[in-house]
Amino acid sequence: MMAACACSGVHPSDPPAAAGSIAPRLSQSGDRIVLSWVEPDAAGVPTLRFAQRNNDAWGVPKIATRDALLAADSADIPSVVPTGDGGLAAHWTVRRNGSAYARDLLVAVSRDGGTSWSRPTRPHRDDTDSEHGMATILPTGPRDAFGICWLDGRAGALSQYGEGGTSLYWADWTGEGFGPEILLDARACDCCKTSAARGPQGPLVAYRDRSETERRDLAVVRRDGAGWSAPRPVRGEGWSISACPTNGPSIAARGDRAAVAWFTGADATPSVWVAPSTDGGTTFGTAVRIDGGASLGRVEATMLADGSTAVVWLERNGKDAEVRVRRVGTDGGLSVPVIVAKTSPARASGYPTLAATGEREVLVAWIETGAPGRVRAATIPLR
Repeated sequence: MMAACACSGVHPSDPPAAAGSIAPRLSQSGDRIVLSWVEPDAAGVPTLRFAQRNNDAWGVPKIATRDALLAADSADIPSVVPTGDGGLAAHWTVRRNGSAYARDLLVAVSRDGGTSWSRPTRPHRDDTDSEHGMATILPTGPRDAFGICWLDGRAGALSQYGEGGTSLYWADWTGEGFGPEILLDARACDCCKTSAARGPQGPLVAYRDRSETERRDLAVVRRDGAGWSAPRPVRGEGWSISACPTNGPSIAARGDRAAVAWFTGADATPSVWVAPSTDGGTTFGTAVRIDGGASLGRVEATMLADGSTAVVWLERNGKDAEVRVRRVGTDGGLSVPVIVAKTSPARASGYPTLAATGEREVLVAWIETGAPGRVRAATIPLR
């Protein structure tokens, strides 16, 4: 494996996030970039805050929601997403009746830059005491059109012996609320995050599937004019595990190009892979391994202007972990991996996140763990 570079090209660009902030998530629509995170307010109430990226600086932070029942952890991460009309859409989960596991998914929109928000609404219409989360909002049109995918535990709650498991759902925002729920996959991995990107024909959704024999390989579903496709494995590696690895995939797209990045523990070899597509996510080509041999996964990907893919992940280094980023060329060639920062290998360090800020430059945000720790960010040029 190619040695990583602790390069001087890492330029700190910390957001206006306070000590104790967690759950960073970068969302991008065209040139608009928004970073959201969760931090306690002065009274200790969890607050979903966000700031827009203006040129090379952060705007004034604003609040999307403040809720004592707001649930955010290393995998179930809220978001504030720029939509096509200059508006914003936010999602988060709340603990139902204070339950440790039952969660409702809430979505609100803003048409004034986040100064005010609509009344929160749920994309799911069941009323079960089950999990609804690991969601991704995806802008789908030139105006305020967007959709949302999420993991849903209602089947288990409604079955006699809880054998229903977790499913993958989608719903479209109509401008006033959500349209019908669409079941994309009746059986998905319980605790691995979802990811979505806009392909040339419609949304592409990546997630970790779960077979009856506990194979938990990456799968993609896509929408075109005929509706949603059946789940399609990207690379049938046959990773069988009896518990959720809490390590979901990431999908990125630009024009006819798409790429999926994911972690696997197949063959007792923890590793991170990237597979390209040149037909809008209909099929994927040969996957390339990008980690350094001690991967913890927790990947995020974005596509750059030239069709190459930038990927960030965590790599173990002794007792610590490193936030690493590298570029995968359209020919499968790999740039030298850049060490962005050190963090903890514990789950509390969550997922790093990234967005494209230049032709070959990315903005990366991550959690600096410690007492109490906080969200950090930096820009990195990639060769």
